[in-house]
Amino acid sequence: MRRSRETVLQAAQQQQLGDYLDAVVDAAPVDSAATLVSAAEVAAARQVSDAITASLEAHGCSRGRWQSHLLCGALAAVAQAMKAAEDLAKGAVTAGVRTALTACGVPRLAAGLAGRAATDALMKLTPVRHWEDLRRAVQLLAVSMCPDVAEHPEVEQYCLRPLASELLSSAIQEELAESLPGDRSLSAG
Repeated sequence: MRRSRETVLQAAQQQQLGDYLDAVVDAAPVDSAATLVSAAEVAAARQVSDAITASLEAHGCSRGRWQSHLLCGALAAVAQAMKAAEDLAKGAVTAGVRTALTACGVPRLAAGLAGRAATDALMKLTPVRHWEDLRRAVQLLAVSMCPDVAEHPEVEQYCLRPLASELLSSAIQEELAESLPGDRSLSAG
């Protein structure tokens, strides 16, 4: 079966595009878990905190009138929303690629695997990694600002547990879990 010149050129262009995307993904810097957050992410998380504070003060809520867990609760809500957005984007990319490929005649299983591969490749790109670092910075800020994490379930669930499961060894997680009152595990979920 002889292919047309146009088909051969199109296949070559697709291969070049694939090679280019692979090179971009491979060139993206991969930070170690030891580097918690950079100064830029901490500054961005602080800006979120400052925006919440400024808005509350502009609407007549002076710092002295705040409940003790108001700001850390708001930061925990931001971290939860950021994680939900990440999960939604991953699902949308996977489903979109799977649907597009299935519509072109690619078997559903292969299309699903390609969708997950596309999502995995996107998650390694620098802008996505910055988003994850910013989410971690918001989580860290919420934990550090909270007067009593053990008594604040939202900060524990959406900030402390995800940080612990991503960044701490099992031994340290167990030690921290023992320091929390009651039967609380630090595993995310």
